[in-house]
Amino acid sequence: MSMTAYRLFCVIAEERNMSRAAQQLHITPSAATHAMNALERSLGFPLLNRDRNGVSLTSYGELLLPKFQAVLEEEERLRGEAAKINGLEQGRIRLGVLDSVCTNWLPGILTSFQQKYPHIEVQVYQDGYQSIESMLLEGVLDMGFVSLPASERFSTITLVHDRLLCIAPQGFTPKDPPYVTPDDLRGHPLLLSHRGYDRSLEQYLTQNQLEPCHQHNITLESSVIALVEGGMGVSIVPELVLQTRVGHYQTFPLEDNIYRTIALATLRGRHISLASEKMIQEIRDHVKFL
Repeated sequence: MSMTAYRLFCVIAEERNMSRAAQQLHITPSAATHAMNALERSLGFPLLNRDRNGVSLTSYGELLLPKFQAVLEEEERLRGEAAKINGLEQGRIRLGVLDSVCTNWLPGILTSFQQKYPHIEVQVYQDGYQSIESMLLEGVLDMGFVSLPASERFSTITLVHDRLLCIAPQGFTPKDPPYVTPDDLRGHPLLLSHRGYDRSLEQYLTQNQLEPCHQHNITLESSVIALVEGGMGVSIVPELVLQTRVGHYQTFPLEDNIYRTIALATLRGRHISLASEKMIQEIRDHVKFL
């Protein structure tokens, strides 16, 4: 049994496809098949079910997957410590980012980080709150940006409190300027990104009995802003989203002055690699000077 076979099995488990796993590890499909067959023979039982629809894990495969992942993580820690002794930090970081973080913070973070640590590979996964939390729990991500409160299974570092603001078409006038009240919102279609929900916004909608417009199924906050600019309704978006978005819309504070709390999360109890420690510090330093 070898680390290469362990890594191949873990990638197959993630991709659910032998060819894609082979491509990711830069080996041929036949070499991947041979390696998995050898691993299964050495163990004495099958790890994969193979059929025309792809591959899936057997019950034995499901049982051993966390063990293989733990061995690979331990190997990465060993390599990281050896690199530290040699004065050269290296490794891999899988980072989950929200759309607004990707647009506003990530370019500066990655540019600075890669100048300091050119041998550390950073893989970015851009998605919404719930998907990032799920990927953290599944071990797909090493760390990710979340909105508090988050699962108790995470260790979190609070980064910033980001106000939620109402955006409206030109000509919109609240009853009690400059603040927008729930009554102001009820008079117009409320356009919200399905991927942009956080718990603060959910609580605000529930407490004020506000119902989002279900006519449109919108994913990106940039699309929501475009519809507002076109006079299709109003929306509530984080202030961070609007920092680099100049457009034909008006911005108003909400009467209750609600905000989301952006934090950096890691899975509680999971070892944090040296590379991840460097990235956490880079993110904290970047946000501190905003």
